[in-house]
Amino acid sequence: MAGGEFRVGLLGHGTVGAAFETLLAERAEEIERFNGVRPVLSGVLTRSRGDFEHILDDSDLVVEVMGGIEPAREHLLRAMNAGKHVVTANKQLLSQYGEELFETARARDVRIRFEAAVGGAVPVVRVLEESLSATPIDRIHGIVNGTSNFILTEMSKGASYAEALAEAQRVGYAEADPGDDVSGRDAAAKMAILARLAFGAPVHLDEVRYEGIENLHSDDLAYARELDLGLKLVGTAERRGGGLSVHVFPTFLYSGHPLAGVSGPFNAVTVESETITEMSLHLIGMPAAMKPS
Repeated sequence: MAGGEFRVGLLGHGTVGAAFETLLAERAEEIERFNGVRPVLSGVLTRSRGDFEHILDDSDLVVEVMGGIEPAREHLLRAMNAGKHVVTANKQLLSQYGEELFETARARDVRIRFEAAVGGAVPVVRVLEESLSATPIDRIHGIVNGTSNFILTEMSKGASYAEALAEAQRVGYAEADPGDDVSGRDAAAKMAILARLAFGAPVHLDEVRYEGIENLHSDDLAYARELDLGLKLVGTAERRGGGLSVHVFPTFLYSGHPLAGVSGPFNAVTVESETITEMSLHLIGMPAAMKPS
């Protein structure tokens, strides 16, 4: 750090990366007032722009929003081995190579932050890491994919799956290829991360059983309405039989359940423990331009 500046290298410049660059510039003065240093973007890496070696040499912090496994994994490992702190929103990478990344961070005495990888704007990662770090957790479950929740909400109003997916794509909640979201794989990756945080044991994506929403029909939602139930894609991680069970499935919920009323592109997570009984984390509002995670 030099001259009161904190240099941030950005890996990836798609929708999230571009928004991060804009937000960094908008909030730089406020961050400087709070921390005493001003964040500045020292470089951006895309497929056709920037040089990783230059970014590595010229950054105090590396932010990765590239997605995918490689070269994101290699870049983060090199950054931490070079003594740089890192931030990533890459849930697939964390759910498959989390132990390697966390061990490297410990060995090099640097920080790896990943709040944006799970829960959208719901601060569940920080709550598990800090507020509940000494609390024995029995179960954590939640709606952790806003895209699928939006689709199910539209279907509950009478839309077909195809119509609901098209609307999610039109408003920007679903990608052109929504496979990871609707298949449950995205939610499974996030639950693997949450399970590790909640129970202190490594959980790989391959160990999470999951099923998505692409085979649901309007009749399923109509059936739920008749019985005053909600139908949600719910991820669960819990202690069972001396081990851990982590899974993601479409689930019927009674109307009073903490997750039943979570609609649209919102995420919500409930933590259960004998110590705290039950804690639910969710948003009650979201700016229209905020894309679900």
